[in-house]
Amino acid sequence: MGSPIDLGKMFGVQVRVDLTVLLVAAIFVVMGVGENPTLRNVLDEATYVVLLFLSIFLHEMGHAAGARLFGISTLNVTLTFFGGYAQLGKQPQRAIEDIVISFAGPATNLAIAGLLYVWLTSATSAGLANHSWGILWQVMYANLFLGLLNLLPGFPLDGGHIARAVLAMFLPLTTARLIVGYIGVAVGFLFIGLDLTGGFGFGLLIGMLLILVASQEIQAARAGRF
Repeated sequence: MGSPIDLGKMFGVQVRVDLTVLLVAAIFVVMGVGENPTLRNVLDEATYVVLLFLSIFLHEMGHAAGARLFGISTLNVTLTFFGGYAQLGKQPQRAIEDIVISFAGPATNLAIAGLLYVWLTSATSAGLANHSWGILWQVMYANLFLGLLNLLPGFPLDGGHIARAVLAMFLPLTTARLIVGYIGVAVGFLFIGLDLTGGFGFGLLIGMLLILVASQEIQAARAGRF
């Protein structure tokens, strides 16, 4: 990753953006514009990308809000090429803390998707220009995807943290870590398979990163490291 740029504090949380985000944003815009690079299309795609990263930021702030419920501070929220992460002041000590904090991120995306859907399908959105309506519809689908993706029960996704916390109530922690790690690897291969069959964009990259991080968790669990 590149060097994070500090953007200041929001609700007491330091906000940072990794330089690689700019590269990913540019790739998104170029791919979205395709073979029709008119000024309108470039501006529309850039607007969508900005709103997409705003959604990812709100996802991480959701984790921060969940942590605050248990008196856990958030040192910073950083946006990266792979999404983002919230660095907590300390790790959750109880299963309920881990579950609530992990769930708060995807729940934020699902809430955004739900609110956008209700508004876009209501009469109040009738005054929107067609291209603006289309952008917000894309943002709605992106938040739905982010919310559901992160609830999959494989490490390092939020659902993997939730599954690990639940499993650790009945199994040794090492076993729980191994289970969600292997599920994370399986999810990674699933995304690669979807990408190779032409059914999902960026599936190859997402899949490879999931496999890499999940494999590191498996190795760490076997070695007794955190």
